[in-house]
Amino acid sequence: MEYLFFKNAIIYKLINLLGDYIMFKKTISVLISSLCGSSVAVVAMLGTSYEQISFSNLIAGLILGLIYIIPVVIVLGIPSSILIDKIIKAIDKKYKQLIEIALYIIFGVIGATIVSLIMSLDDGMNGVSFLGFEPVCILSLSCSIPFGICSVLWNYRLKKRPLQ
Repeated sequence: MEYLFFKNAIIYKLINLLGDYIMFKKTISVLISSLCGSSVAVVAMLGTSYEQISFSNLIAGLILGLIYIIPVVIVLGIPSSILIDKIIKAIDKKYKQLIEIALYIIFGVIGATIVSLIMSLDDGMNGVSFLGFEPVCILSLSCSIPFGICSVLWNYRLKKRPLQ
């Protein structure tokens, strides 16, 4: 009886470790994609400002971008990533990585559409306006493509190396 309890406890701990490992992969992907999106936002802000470019301005823009981008990537990116992982498991084709990156691009455009719809409803007009869709789409793709690349690297490239 004690052996069965011990065996179940080990299995439970292994399942928890596996879940922690998956969330670790998603957390690293969120940080990398948010950093890429934030750097794209900083570059876009530099083109519209007339102030002198300094290191502190770059860091301040990067931090400000991270403050606004990380929650959106968490809310839209992680569920999309989990859904894409489930879709990819069902596919048994030669170009699995390419299909996965294409799905991340499609979900990035869908996420940009959702964010753009929310922003257009906030401007006080009685209709849906997609005037701000292009910068939102560029920002969304600058987050979703690195997220997809991280996912492909975690799932296919880093998994094949033996543990040292």
